[in-house]
Amino acid sequence: MFSVDGYKIPVELVMLTGGGTDDWKSISNHHLDMYRKYTPICHGDSIVEIGCGVGRDAITLTKVLSSEGKYLGIDIIKPSIDWCSKNITKKHKNFKFKYYDIKSQIHNNNGKIKTTDIKLPITDNSVDKIFLHSVFTHMFEKDIIHYMKEFRRVLKSDGLVLASFFVLDKKALMAAHKGKGEKNRHPLTFEFKYYNGCYINNKQYPEGAIGYTPNKLKSMILKSGLAIHGRHIHRGGWFGIKEASCGQDVIILEKSSLIESAAQLSRSLKFTNR
Repeated sequence: MFSVDGYKIPVELVMLTGGGTDDWKSISNHHLDMYRKYTPICHGDSIVEIGCGVGRDAITLTKVLSSEGKYLGIDIIKPSIDWCSKNITKKHKNFKFKYYDIKSQIHNNNGKIKTTDIKLPITDNSVDKIFLHSVFTHMFEKDIIHYMKEFRRVLKSDGLVLASFFVLDKKALMAAHKGKGEKNRHPLTFEFKYYNGCYINNKQYPEGAIGYTPNKLKSMILKSGLAIHGRHIHRGGWFGIKEASCGQDVIILEKSSLIESAAQLSRSLKFTNR
């Protein structure tokens, strides 16, 4: 068992959440820093986390949200959701968790339903913040658009989404492809084009790591009715940028009219390491 903040968590569930016991705290603190910087949380906010795992961020957020706030964690790994419901919800009644038996090549290969079958169990225009870490990096276009449309439905007018991606502009692809084929090559090369604007890292396991070009991402966001908050992509350090403030690339999304989204589509995106 792994002991943290008064909880005893099975180590295998920690590993499935990403990282391990040694970097649990550092990842949790890094995520909280990102929220403070990009999507400041108010004590009474309503928060949804997709891919919550065994509650790494949820445990931290119990110290941020008041009893007026609400948190819903969603995941496709049933033992993780069962643990969260039994342990976190027991202490914090405003923290709820939901399991979906979605088929996933990586985490739930025997799942019975598709992502596009999901409707979030949330009323319209009721959510302040939505967080997704390393979720869209394992999903293809139609599933991402489905989730984004659901986000638009449930977000308040000033609500925000923080989501991580692998954004494959020329700079990223050149860095990732450097040393391709060598023994110590970069672990993420995205050398296989899956379809226009979409690249995968491994032909045998397409969902293992999926990246998109900026134009493809803008097209997907337009179709969902969302827009990129501030027009910036916060550059991650996944392909070697030491000064990057994130691991994967992070995009903040906001609710927008289709007219505003279309106007944004015609402009180029800006990358920032901040």
